[in-house]
Amino acid sequence: MKSEVKLNQAKWLVEPGCVVLVTSGTMENPNVMTFSWQTPVNNSDPCLILLAISHVRHSYDLIKQNHELVINVPGEELLEQTHFVGTVTGKNIDKFEESGLTPIAARVVAPPLIEECAAHLECRVVEIFKMQSHDLLICEVLRAAAETELFDDKWIPEKFHSLHYLCGTYYGVMGRTIRAQGK
Repeated sequence: MKSEVKLNQAKWLVEPGCVVLVTSGTMENPNVMTFSWQTPVNNSDPCLILLAISHVRHSYDLIKQNHELVINVPGEELLEQTHFVGTVTGKNIDKFEESGLTPIAARVVAPPLIEECAAHLECRVVEIFKMQSHDLLICEVLRAAAETELFDDKWIPEKFHSLHYLCGTYYGVMGRTIRAQGK
């Protein structure tokens, strides 16, 4: 038997997406924000990722300054830092210092990478679609890197547990690989 889900909770039926930490700004003025509203929008070159971001976020102001960002992929061991940077604004505090995350220089873009994360996608915002409360950012991946022992053309969930936001303070983790028998 299935029960009705309130429409304002319907998004939780298609969540949980992999949680990422998006860095913006520069090495001199870095910021980090937790995201779970992102998705690849093509599987060709260039790789494009869509992010949904609120108009009122400090991170969005920083992203609009240079149209660059880094998508960093945290694992289960970064749960507390990931949740923390998603609950406070970088307008008033240094989220890197407060969370214990380490900014390191990216190779292609101005915003930093997060040293503790398992993977990084250095991106340039190539298009913005204005929406009511959030804008949709189409981001071209300019460079991508991942820890070799955790990623072999796909995540190895037996070794790396990506975070998946469920709601409130609840997260899930990916824990095993399964394979369909089809072609």
